[in-house]
Amino acid sequence: MKMGWNEVVDLQRGLWDESPSPAPAMLRFTLFGFPVLIHGMFWLNTALMGGAFHATTPAQLSALLAWMAAVFLSILIHELGHALVMRNFGDRRVVIHLVAFGGLAQGSQWRARRESLIVSAAGPALQILAGLAAGWTITLWQPPSLWLHQMLDGFTVVSIFWALLNLLPVVPLDGGHICQAGSGPGRQRQVLVISLACSLVLALLSFQDIFWLGMQSRILSLLDIQARTRVGGGVLTLILFGLLAWNNWKQLRNEPQIPWMNVR
Repeated sequence: MKMGWNEVVDLQRGLWDESPSPAPAMLRFTLFGFPVLIHGMFWLNTALMGGAFHATTPAQLSALLAWMAAVFLSILIHELGHALVMRNFGDRRVVIHLVAFGGLAQGSQWRARRESLIVSAAGPALQILAGLAAGWTITLWQPPSLWLHQMLDGFTVVSIFWALLNLLPVVPLDGGHICQAGSGPGRQRQVLVISLACSLVLALLSFQDIFWLGMQSRILSLLDIQARTRVGGGVLTLILFGLLAWNNWKQLRNEPQIPWMNVR
């Protein structure tokens, strides 16, 4: 069922308390029947991660645009994975948001534990498969333009490693949702404690370049993928996992959560 934008507005009003951002979307369109809303902070954070402050030459600006296109496509594919499985389970009112630190496939119906687990796993699974396909493509085939090669290179690494990072047991990332669904309602506090510990460790590792770069190089070598882009680490990683840790702490204390920490 394809939703018109009047229906989307009605849906957003009904689900506004769960919306990842109160700010209006900068860009909106429909893809495979799913309304997609892209918020301004998504573009800003993506540009900062791509080195926007240092992009001063035409070549650097072109590389930055390739990076932003790669991140956009990767995150959109990730959220489509969630949305398609939600639709398969009968949810016909799903809206995809791309926000500051990722995305959110926002459904409109309750899901059982098994369905929730499958929905959470579907996003990173589709993202990893797309990354592997792109990585083996650029390893075996020379793209006709430098820009396309840069975009596919970035798409490969973002898709594989952000999806793997997303599968860590950190709430509200997909790995955290999988742990919540698998553990059951009686063990949610233990899941939050594990999530808080993982978030703190990753925040402390933010500036350990050897950890981030070495891990990616080893995994790409095992997969026989030739890609140069590397992701993770730095100030934005510190901010992200620092905020996730703080949000987990607030959850453990039954305090109001950070409203926009609904990334998946």
